Amino acid sequence: MTKPNFAAMSKIELKRYLLENRNDTEAFYALMDKINAEPNPKFYTIDEIGELEKLIEAKRTRENL
Repeated sequence: MTKPNFAAMSKIELKRYLLENRNDTEAFYALMDKINAEPNPKFYTIDEIGELEKLIEAKRTRENL
C-alpha cells in the first residue's frame, strides 16, 4: 500500500488520517511540522479565559462541518 503525500495534505486532512491510522508516526510528525510552521500563537491571560473558550468552540464548530 502506498502512503499518502503528507506534505500535500492540510492539517485537517492529516488529523482525519491520524484518527484512522493512529500508529503512523510519519503522519504524526508531518502534522507536528505543519503546526510548528505556523506563526507564533497568541497567549491568553487568566482574565481572557472567556475569549479563549469562545475561540476554541468556534474552531471545533468549523472543523466538524
